[in-house]
Amino acid sequence: MGDNFNDRLFQLILSLPAFIMAFALHEFAHAWMANRLGDDTPRRLGRLTLDPMAHLDPIGSLMFVITQLSGFGLGWAKPVPFNPRNFDHPRRDMMLVAIAGPISNLLQVPFWLLGLWIFRIVGENSGLIGADTSSYSAASIIYTILSLGVRVNVGLAAFNMFPFPPLDGHYILEGLGPPFITDFFNTVRPYGFFLVLLLSQAGIISMFMAPFIEFAYWLIGFALGR
Repeated sequence: MGDNFNDRLFQLILSLPAFIMAFALHEFAHAWMANRLGDDTPRRLGRLTLDPMAHLDPIGSLMFVITQLSGFGLGWAKPVPFNPRNFDHPRRDMMLVAIAGPISNLLQVPFWLLGLWIFRIVGENSGLIGADTSSYSAASIIYTILSLGVRVNVGLAAFNMFPFPPLDGHYILEGLGPPFITDFFNTVRPYGFFLVLLLSQAGIISMFMAPFIEFAYWLIGFALGR
Protein backbone atom coordinates (compact mmCIF):
# COMPACT_ATOMS: atom_id res chain seq x y z
CA MET A 1 0.00 0.00 0.00
CA GLY A 2 2.88 2.31 0.81
CA ASP A 3 4.46 1.68 -2.57
CA ASN A 4 1.13 2.36 -4.28
CA PHE A 5 0.76 5.68 -2.42
CA ASN A 6 4.34 6.63 -3.25
CA ASP A 7 3.69 5.91 -6.93
CA ARG A 8 0.58 8.09 -6.87
CA LEU A 9 2.46 10.87 -5.08
CA PHE A 10 5.22 10.67 -7.65
CA GLN A 11 2.67 10.75 -10.48
CA LEU A 12 0.98 13.75 -8.85
CA ILE A 13 4.26 15.67 -8.87
CA LEU A 14 4.84 14.78 -12.51
CA SER A 15 1.30 15.84 -13.44
CA LEU A 16 1.69 19.39 -12.08
CA PRO A 17 3.17 20.92 -15.28
CA ALA A 18 0.28 19.59 -17.38
CA PHE A 19 -2.28 20.51 -14.72
CA ILE A 20 -1.08 24.11 -14.34
CA MET A 21 -0.72 24.69 -18.08
CA ALA A 22 -4.06 23.06 -18.93
CA PHE A 23 -6.06 25.07 -16.40
CA ALA A 24 -4.28 28.38 -17.07
CA LEU A 25 -4.79 28.16 -20.84
CA HIS A 26 -8.37 26.95 -20.36
CA GLU A 27 -9.35 29.99 -18.31
CA PHE A 28 -7.32 32.37 -20.48
CA ALA A 29 -9.26 31.07 -23.51
CA HIS A 30 -12.57 31.91 -21.80
CA ALA A 31 -11.29 35.41 -20.98
CA TRP A 32 -9.86 35.97 -24.46
CA MET A 33 -13.07 34.93 -26.19
CA ALA A 34 -15.26 37.09 -23.93
CA ASN A 35 -13.01 40.08 -24.51
CA ARG A 36 -12.99 39.38 -28.25
CA LEU A 37 -16.79 39.34 -28.31
CA GLY A 38 -17.08 42.73 -26.60
CA ASP A 39 -17.09 42.01 -22.87
CA ASP A 40 -14.09 43.53 -21.09
CA THR A 41 -15.06 42.11 -17.67
CA PRO A 42 -12.33 39.42 -17.65
CA ARG A 43 -9.69 41.96 -18.73
CA ARG A 44 -10.71 44.46 -16.05
CA LEU A 45 -10.54 41.70 -13.43
CA GLY A 46 -7.06 40.62 -14.49
CA ARG A 47 -8.08 37.33 -16.07
CA LEU A 48 -6.85 38.06 -19.59
CA THR A 49 -3.44 36.66 -18.73
CA LEU A 50 -1.44 33.46 -19.02
CA ASP A 51 -0.22 33.83 -15.43
CA PRO A 52 -1.42 30.61 -13.69
CA MET A 53 -1.71 32.38 -10.34
CA ALA A 54 -4.51 34.53 -11.73
CA HIS A 55 -6.56 31.45 -12.58
CA LEU A 56 -5.78 28.70 -10.07
CA ASP A 57 -8.34 28.20 -7.34
CA PRO A 58 -6.87 27.11 -3.96
CA ILE A 59 -9.69 24.71 -3.13
CA GLY A 60 -9.90 23.36 -6.68
CA SER A 61 -6.14 22.79 -6.71
CA LEU A 62 -6.27 21.07 -3.33
CA MET A 63 -9.10 18.86 -4.59
CA PHE A 64 -6.95 17.88 -7.57
CA VAL A 65 -4.13 16.88 -5.24
CA ILE A 66 -6.43 14.82 -2.99
CA THR A 67 -8.27 13.08 -5.83
CA GLN A 68 -5.05 12.45 -7.76
CA LEU A 69 -3.67 10.66 -4.72
CA SER A 70 -6.90 8.67 -4.59
CA GLY A 71 -6.37 7.41 -8.12
CA PHE A 72 -8.13 10.01 -10.27
CA GLY A 73 -7.71 13.74 -10.79
CA LEU A 74 -10.66 16.09 -10.35
CA GLY A 75 -10.05 19.79 -9.83
CA TRP A 76 -11.02 23.20 -11.09
CA ALA A 77 -9.75 26.73 -11.58
CA LYS A 78 -11.47 30.02 -10.78
CA PRO A 79 -14.32 30.56 -13.26
CA VAL A 80 -13.87 33.55 -15.55
CA PRO A 81 -16.66 36.07 -14.91
CA PHE A 82 -18.37 37.61 -17.92
CA ASN A 83 -21.42 39.77 -18.55
CA PRO A 84 -23.73 38.49 -21.33
CA ARG A 85 -25.28 41.99 -21.62
CA ASN A 86 -22.08 43.14 -23.30
CA PHE A 87 -22.45 40.62 -26.12
CA ASP A 88 -24.14 41.49 -29.41
CA HIS A 89 -25.63 37.99 -29.59
CA PRO A 90 -25.78 36.78 -25.94
CA ARG A 91 -27.13 33.28 -26.61
CA ARG A 92 -24.54 32.48 -29.28
CA ASP A 93 -21.66 34.34 -27.65
CA MET A 94 -22.12 32.60 -24.29
CA MET A 95 -21.69 29.29 -26.10
CA LEU A 96 -18.54 30.56 -27.82
CA VAL A 97 -17.04 31.72 -24.53
CA ALA A 98 -17.89 28.38 -22.92
CA ILE A 99 -16.49 26.17 -25.66
CA ALA A 100 -13.27 28.19 -25.95
CA GLY A 101 -11.94 26.55 -22.76
CA PRO A 102 -12.30 22.90 -23.85
CA ILE A 103 -11.03 23.77 -27.32
CA SER A 104 -7.88 25.27 -25.77
CA ASN A 105 -7.26 21.93 -24.04
CA LEU A 106 -7.77 19.94 -27.22
CA LEU A 107 -5.33 22.24 -29.03
CA GLN A 108 -2.67 21.39 -26.43
CA VAL A 109 -3.00 17.65 -27.03
CA PRO A 110 -1.06 17.56 -30.35
CA PHE A 111 1.96 19.20 -28.69
CA TRP A 112 2.08 16.56 -25.95
CA LEU A 113 1.62 13.85 -28.59
CA LEU A 114 4.46 15.34 -30.63
CA GLY A 115 6.60 15.18 -27.51
CA LEU A 116 5.72 11.50 -27.09
CA TRP A 117 6.54 10.77 -30.73
CA ILE A 118 9.92 12.52 -30.43
CA PHE A 119 10.53 10.66 -27.16
CA ARG A 120 9.87 7.34 -28.91
CA ILE A 121 12.15 8.12 -31.85
CA VAL A 122 15.01 9.44 -29.70
CA GLY A 123 14.54 6.71 -27.10
CA GLU A 124 14.62 3.87 -29.61
CA ASN A 125 17.68 5.25 -31.38
CA SER A 126 19.59 6.02 -28.19
CA GLY A 127 18.60 2.91 -26.25
CA LEU A 128 16.97 5.05 -23.54
CA ILE A 129 13.71 3.12 -23.82
CA GLY A 130 14.01 -0.32 -22.31
CA ALA A 131 17.36 0.36 -20.65
CA ASP A 132 15.78 0.77 -17.23
CA THR A 133 12.29 -0.45 -16.40
CA SER A 134 12.13 1.31 -13.02
CA SER A 135 9.21 3.67 -12.40
CA TYR A 136 11.75 6.33 -11.48
CA SER A 137 13.99 5.94 -14.53
CA ALA A 138 14.54 8.91 -16.85
CA ALA A 139 12.53 7.24 -19.63
CA SER A 140 9.64 6.49 -17.30
CA ILE A 141 9.57 10.05 -15.94
CA ILE A 142 9.58 11.59 -19.42
CA TYR A 143 6.89 9.18 -20.62
CA THR A 144 4.71 9.88 -17.58
CA ILE A 145 4.94 13.67 -17.93
CA LEU A 146 4.11 13.58 -21.64
CA SER A 147 1.32 11.03 -21.37
CA LEU A 148 -0.24 12.94 -18.47
CA GLY A 149 -0.24 16.02 -20.68
CA VAL A 150 -2.49 14.14 -23.09
CA ARG A 151 -4.70 12.61 -20.42
CA VAL A 152 -5.13 15.80 -18.36
CA ASN A 153 -6.11 17.91 -21.36
CA VAL A 154 -8.48 15.36 -22.89
CA GLY A 155 -9.98 14.69 -19.46
CA LEU A 156 -10.39 18.39 -18.67
CA ALA A 157 -12.03 19.08 -22.02
CA ALA A 158 -14.42 16.14 -21.60
CA PHE A 159 -15.22 16.93 -17.97
CA ASN A 160 -16.06 20.54 -18.77
CA MET A 161 -18.35 19.53 -21.62
CA PHE A 162 -20.62 17.63 -19.21
CA PRO A 163 -23.91 19.54 -19.64
CA PHE A 164 -24.54 20.61 -16.06
CA PRO A 165 -23.73 23.88 -14.25
CA PRO A 166 -21.20 25.19 -13.47
CA LEU A 167 -19.39 23.22 -16.21
CA ASP A 168 -18.94 24.71 -19.68
CA GLY A 169 -21.19 22.15 -21.35
CA HIS A 170 -24.32 23.54 -19.73
CA TYR A 171 -23.92 26.80 -21.66
CA ILE A 172 -23.84 24.81 -24.89
CA LEU A 173 -27.00 22.90 -24.00
CA GLU A 174 -28.66 26.09 -22.78
CA GLY A 175 -27.84 27.89 -26.02
CA LEU A 176 -29.09 25.10 -28.25
CA GLY A 177 -32.02 23.85 -26.18
CA PRO A 178 -35.55 25.09 -25.47
CA PRO A 179 -36.26 27.82 -22.87
CA PHE A 180 -37.24 25.38 -20.09
CA ILE A 181 -33.60 24.21 -19.93
CA THR A 182 -32.56 27.75 -18.97
CA ASP A 183 -35.21 27.79 -16.24
CA PHE A 184 -33.96 24.44 -14.93
CA PHE A 185 -30.32 25.53 -14.92
CA ASN A 186 -31.20 28.80 -13.17
CA THR A 187 -32.88 26.73 -10.45
CA VAL A 188 -30.01 24.32 -9.86
CA ARG A 189 -27.11 26.70 -10.59
CA PRO A 190 -26.65 27.80 -6.93
CA TYR A 191 -26.14 24.13 -5.98
CA GLY A 192 -24.33 23.11 -9.15
CA PHE A 193 -20.94 22.48 -7.56
CA PHE A 194 -22.33 20.11 -4.96
CA LEU A 195 -24.57 18.37 -7.50
CA VAL A 196 -21.57 17.80 -9.79
CA LEU A 197 -19.72 16.21 -6.88
CA LEU A 198 -22.73 13.95 -6.25
CA LEU A 199 -22.87 13.01 -9.93
CA SER A 200 -19.16 12.23 -9.78
CA GLN A 201 -19.60 10.02 -6.73
CA ALA A 202 -22.51 8.25 -8.44
CA GLY A 203 -20.26 7.42 -11.39
CA ILE A 204 -22.38 9.31 -13.93
CA ILE A 205 -19.64 11.73 -14.93
CA SER A 206 -17.14 8.85 -15.11
CA MET A 207 -19.44 7.06 -17.53
CA PHE A 208 -19.70 10.23 -19.61
CA MET A 209 -15.91 10.66 -19.67
CA ALA A 210 -14.94 7.00 -20.18
CA PRO A 211 -14.89 7.00 -24.01
CA PHE A 212 -12.84 10.20 -24.05
CA ILE A 213 -10.28 8.77 -21.63
CA GLU A 214 -10.08 5.62 -23.74
CA PHE A 215 -9.46 7.85 -26.74
CA ALA A 216 -6.65 9.60 -24.86
CA TYR A 217 -4.97 6.25 -24.18
CA TRP A 218 -5.39 5.34 -27.84
CA LEU A 219 -3.70 8.59 -28.87
CA ILE A 220 -0.81 7.86 -26.49
CA GLY A 221 -0.41 4.37 -27.92
CA PHE A 222 -0.56 5.73 -31.46
CA ALA A 223 2.18 8.27 -30.74
CA LEU A 224 4.32 5.50 -29.27
CA GLY A 225 3.72 3.23 -32.26
CA ARG A 226 1.79 0.64 -30.28
